[in-house]
Amino acid sequence: MGPKILLVEDDAVERELLRDVLRGENMYVEAVEDSTQALDRCLDSDGFDLLLLDTDLAGIDGFSICRELRARTSIPIVMLSVRDDETSVVDGLEVGADDYLTKPFSVRELTSRIRAHLRRQRRDTTNPGRETLRFPDLEIDLMRYRVLAQGNPVELSAAQFKILALLASNPGRVYSREQIMEPIWGSRSPSNSRAADVHIQNIRRKIEPDPGNPRHIQTVRGTGYRLAEARD
Repeated sequence: MGPKILLVEDDAVERELLRDVLRGENMYVEAVEDSTQALDRCLDSDGFDLLLLDTDLAGIDGFSICRELRARTSIPIVMLSVRDDETSVVDGLEVGADDYLTKPFSVRELTSRIRAHLRRQRRDTTNPGRETLRFPDLEIDLMRYRVLAQGNPVELSAAQFKILALLASNPGRVYSREQIMEPIWGSRSPSNSRAADVHIQNIRRKIEPDPGNPRHIQTVRGTGYRLAEARD
């Protein structure tokens, strides 16, 4: 059986179209329209490999569902939306989405992004690599997807963890916003630069003692971000 995808879409025509398209790509797809069903199924013990979540649902909207799920699971979440304004994209990322795809989108782009997330998910759980990265007041366990900041556990979304791990793998190296987002989304888009800023801001809020005066993740003006090298 291929990867298990949970699709949450309340438009019957779009729901059936997306389900048929993804099944044609050898993916197992369960499609639901009710937000309550979505929460129950996504937290089911059987589990899913990825969630496709429409933002504009009747009742509980997609942003609220994403926020609720992100507090309880690290499943990759790809938001689908007709809202292409920067505020909506930022809102989606801030509540924990790993990706944000605006409608209309091509089948090729959707499947490409899904497969990119699934590949990274498999690699993150199977690649032994370096197990733990340690810095003053910061520890990143690559095998268990765990982060300790000032000795306290920190909950990061999958995208936030990948960004932090990327920066920590080469402390002192400056990464541009495009370089930061390329491994996360698998493609560049006009909103990637802003998305990188939002993810960095959210990570800082969780790992920095003083997010307004960051110690770990430093901004290199006009270029991008770096993780500070350990200081004696």
